Amino acid sequence: MHYLRSPHPPDALFANREQIQADIKWLQRQFPLLSAEQFSLVPHELFSTVSVSAPKPYAGPKRIGFYYQWLLTELIHHHPQLRLEAEEIQVNEAGKTRGAIDFLVENQGQLEHWEVAVKFYLAHHNRWLGPNAKDALDIKVARMIDHQLALSSHPSFCQQFPHWRPTQKRLMVQGRLYRHYGQDSELPDWPPVNVASVSGWWCWPDDLPKDRAFAMLARDQWLSLPNFSELSPIVPDTLRDIDRTCHLLDDTQTPWFVVPNNWPDNAPSLATKK
Repeated sequence: MHYLRSPHPPDALFANREQIQADIKWLQRQFPLLSAEQFSLVPHELFSTVSVSAPKPYAGPKRIGFYYQWLLTELIHHHPQLRLEAEEIQVNEAGKTRGAIDFLVENQGQLEHWEVAVKFYLAHHNRWLGPNAKDALDIKVARMIDHQLALSSHPSFCQQFPHWRPTQKRLMVQGRLYRHYGQDSELPDWPPVNVASVSGWWCWPDDLPKDRAFAMLARDQWLSLPNFSELSPIVPDTLRDIDRTCHLLDDTQTPWFVVPNNWPDNAPSLATKK
């Protein structure tokens, strides 16, 4: 099988200052993945006017979820009406970690509990599946609501941190949703999503269209997409025998996921709706 290398060496990921600045602006303008009518969300416009002129270098783990959370921390610190009370609060029960709360944020005098994530999902057979198919949006949402947001009401949290009593619990999930190329099918019906986040295509290697050029995206280019002219085009035939999902950009500035031929053979069971 062909192994396709990332355009950037691993130690360079999330290190480009211009990319960090672009990603902060992406986070400010990108619509939430989930429907605001169905879920309690951090308001989309909350960070729209915040200025982060000179972000510090990112020094965390080279994973997009940690990087996204760091970007959000930068925006909270620069917001005139927000104060970061705490983040990554470990909740312990009987000597074991029950979970961690992402953010406790003071918003105009009210303490709020936020659970956040950046995710990319592909529409397939009435489900939103992750690029490696081990993840699914229905499962992610169920866990964020039933487990993560519930942590700030759990007796162990109340006992450990009696001075913190959040009055609001909110989700902040951003990213991008991808339709199956060539399939005129409806979007998955659960969970309800914001259709403004549907902005890409996915396909198996043999279905990649021949009428456009493609380039590979590095992991630190998944948020704010670079201009296609800045990337090196690939030969589509090199994708034929891939054993991992590849994230591409075409010459119309549209993002694509190309999945291995056996995708999604490891998809998880459907989450139970509440």
